[in-house]
Amino acid sequence: GRGVEAGDVVFTVPKALALDVNTTPSCPEEVGDRRPHGAIGGSAAVDAAAAVADAASAAESDGEGSPACRIERLVAGAVAGGEASRLTGLLTLLVMERRRGLISGLPRTRTSAVLEVLPEPHWQNEHGLFAIDSEEFRILGAGTSMEGWREAAIKKTAEAHRFVQLAASGGLERDLGGDVGLEEVRWAYLVLHAYGQWVDEESLDDGVELSTKVLFLWPLFLSRPTPEWQHGVSARYNAEQGVYEVVAPRAMRPGEEVLFVDRRLSDASALCFRGLWLSGRHRARLDLDVGTAARDPQAQQILQKFGCGAQPLRLYVSAKKVVDPHFMSCMRLVALAGNVTKLQRVTERGTWAQAWPETGMLGKQAEATAAELAIGALQQALNRLSTTSAEIRQRFGSDAVASRPTVRVREAETMVIVGLLKSMKELQLLSGNEYLFDALRDSQKKGKVGGGGGGGTGERGGGRRGGRGVGGRIRGGPSQRSGEDRIFSS
Repeated sequence: GRGVEAGDVVFTVPKALALDVNTTPSCPEEVGDRRPHGAIGGSAAVDAAAAVADAASAAESDGEGSPACRIERLVAGAVAGGEASRLTGLLTLLVMERRRGLISGLPRTRTSAVLEVLPEPHWQNEHGLFAIDSEEFRILGAGTSMEGWREAAIKKTAEAHRFVQLAASGGLERDLGGDVGLEEVRWAYLVLHAYGQWVDEESLDDGVELSTKVLFLWPLFLSRPTPEWQHGVSARYNAEQGVYEVVAPRAMRPGEEVLFVDRRLSDASALCFRGLWLSGRHRARLDLDVGTAARDPQAQQILQKFGCGAQPLRLYVSAKKVVDPHFMSCMRLVALAGNVTKLQRVTERGTWAQAWPETGMLGKQAEATAAELAIGALQQALNRLSTTSAEIRQRFGSDAVASRPTVRVREAETMVIVGLLKSMKELQLLSGNEYLFDALRDSQKKGKVGGGGGGGTGERGGGRRGGRGVGGRIRGGPSQRSGEDRIFSS
């Protein structure tokens, strides 16, 4: 095998090997070569992808009147006509793919080998957001990034289940072999949210919806996720060749593991969609109210360019020893947004945004304004976590943490917020002292202070009953203490 350079195509995935509501690969006119090309020799994920294609080298055409072709055409038509959402269509197709080889009329295809490594539908009864008690999720999820996720998931899966049962006067469910239960649709929902491959920063929406820019390429279902663009491959569609090109984010050696990007990967998504929790590098999506800052309308385009223009500002932030660079840089830009001339001067400066999201410190007044803005937004986020403190103490105060896995998410997100809040208060204090501020800025210029990067994340099993637990009890109220001896809820 040979390595590749940054920007090189690692391998290609034919359009027919993507789960897509706009295509009908089981129908004769769309069948073609489905083999991924150009794999890096030795990479587990890429070799597995090639094996999937080689196991049965061209996904068979089931025929014009086959159940698979009818299902795909019905889904494509319903989504195009607005009768079903993209999510409903994807859930339906995933249920169909899972049933291949299990029922008459739906023979196995190349994707069946991928689905064999995924858990069975009954898995979701004990793992993920559907397995968590509704009252527990409502109370312990309040104020966290996963607030409302369970309700949304129940609604979306019910809609998809109803579509499967009623579409084509029951013909869709008959083609699927009949008796499609809600359990199977919920399983498909968790799979889609766990394995969607992100191709654009604009895919971040509200944390639970599936953007149209999230892809589902079957070979990458065999890869592990990373939340960082610099560590995971990207994918782009080559319309001329009818393939998706999987592109290296950096120079990669032969045999190096291929990761896909899941920008939503966090403590909340790991628990809700994978039944796991992150054991090492915690990550949270923060909704930050930055509406108190003055904002020139002409500054909005600049803020949007850097992903800092939303209100509330939604950022994924990791718990690090240094301040998350994207968070800090956005606070600086928003602090300058009241003066578009100054904002333009800073962002167009040769080196300031060259290594975005890593940026240099601004002047003392600008840094003080950024720190004040950040403190206000973070304090509000912390206050939201405190809204159910009394109810938590009353309902779950005597429970072991291991029996309430949602507490781990509260702990992790509290840890992220409190860490940032402490750093911003220190910055505010330093900004009030000219000597200390100059010393801080000089140390940053020398590389002693700055934002940090990060790679993958560790995971531990965390099913409904908690997996590897800790012996602490659940308490209400915000806490600045974290660790594995005891978890405090906010």
